[in-house]
Amino acid sequence: MALVKEAATKGSRTAFICDRITLIYQTSALFDKYRIDHGIIQAGHWRWRPYERVQVCSSQTLARRGISTDFRLVIVDEAHTAYATTTKFIMAHPDIITIGLTATPFTKGLGEVYSRVVNVTTTDKLLDEGWLAPIKAYASKAIDMKGAALKFDGEWTEQEMQTRGIKIIGDVIEEWIDKTGKHFGGPVKTIVFSATVDHGTELCRQFQAAGLNFQQISYKDGNDEGRRALIEEFRKPDSEIMGLVSCEVLAKGFDVPDIRAGIMCRPYRKSLSGHVQQIGRLMRPSPGKDFALLLDHAGNFLRFRDDTAEFFANGVSALDDGAHDAKPRKDPEEAEKKQMVCGQCAYVMTVKMTHCPACGWERPRRLVPEHIAGTMHEIGLKKSKAIKVEEWLLDKERVWRQICHHALERKGGDAIAAERFGKAQYRSLYGQWPRYAMRNIEPEPPDPRLVQRIRSNLIRYFKRRESGGRALSAEEQQA
Repeated sequence: MALVKEAATKGSRTAFICDRITLIYQTSALFDKYRIDHGIIQAGHWRWRPYERVQVCSSQTLARRGISTDFRLVIVDEAHTAYATTTKFIMAHPDIITIGLTATPFTKGLGEVYSRVVNVTTTDKLLDEGWLAPIKAYASKAIDMKGAALKFDGEWTEQEMQTRGIKIIGDVIEEWIDKTGKHFGGPVKTIVFSATVDHGTELCRQFQAAGLNFQQISYKDGNDEGRRALIEEFRKPDSEIMGLVSCEVLAKGFDVPDIRAGIMCRPYRKSLSGHVQQIGRLMRPSPGKDFALLLDHAGNFLRFRDDTAEFFANGVSALDDGAHDAKPRKDPEEAEKKQMVCGQCAYVMTVKMTHCPACGWERPRRLVPEHIAGTMHEIGLKKSKAIKVEEWLLDKERVWRQICHHALERKGGDAIAAERFGKAQYRSLYGQWPRYAMRNIEPEPPDPRLVQRIRSNLIRYFKRRESGGRALSAEEQQA
């Protein structure tokens, strides 16, 4: 808003490009709130005002009409979508200042369009400071996708998701009634991500059969006005619509802050961006909203748990490789899942929780391996050969807690620098990244043997660097 206002004050023209009709209306309403005069470039829109310095533009309309070269500032919302027309325009006009906005900069090739990525802040920091609402999640009965057919992009086919998803719709309704009753005392405003449009239609039918007003938004709506009326009704604090169901239409950028619950019924196998975009619809802050409830019937929350924690903690450092959405994620093994969720109500617990905050279930204590001096055991590591590890290193979670304590001391309490340092040390020991972010564990004083091992690893590392003929920096010498 500040950039747009400044550009308008200087007489420059600005294009704010959106890729969905819902976002056109949402952005226009926000511009009105900030008293920014603007027009809208969208087929047949009543706010066609080509003389205004600020234009909210539909990317689809621009694809047909072309983009005017008299804009001096172009802001692309949901930049990860990367429409061909917009991308070609940006690359052909490097003199026009262009900013892409996205919560998920994972699309392969973005680095060819944008010169740098700016992590303005991190999701974890926004959560800590109260700018986003935390999520309380349940690993609810999930759609069984074992052996399901795949599309060319490596995701499951729509038909497989729909056929398998319809089988558990009864569980979805029952779980929502039960959990909203326990957490809120009754029904609350909810967004549902269906597996497919037809799956969403059936979800709505069964919610309505239970006396609950759930409505669907999809490409079958027929006209924009009907869709707009549904969304505007849903935005009202006292809305008659209890739940809004969408396959993917509402997954990006949709902003209704007082949504209190979400249901995931669209399984993702590779798309971290799809998962992050969905949970982002729940995390908007609103007065009286201490948390958002997530009922995951897709298995996504556990499937992408480690990747999400890493991204929330650190953001991204590069735009080009598309790796975040390229690799399939496996469902956790049953033994792993037992460590992640409450054994009674399936509430997703953090590693440092000893009791479930939802039902009070106590997590069984893990047996600490007995120390046998000099004994070595083989541990199989992902994507690497088995290596021999000393007995005191077998409890990886405990070692990670100790590394975090040591790292925080070394970095003077700087949590970001400490986590970077700690991760490097953990990977040096085990050949893989730690499962949990530093914020999710309780650091404990390190074993002297661990401190000595880290010191030896650092000495070897810097000696190798030194042998390359490069002088060590003061920070490296200190390390």
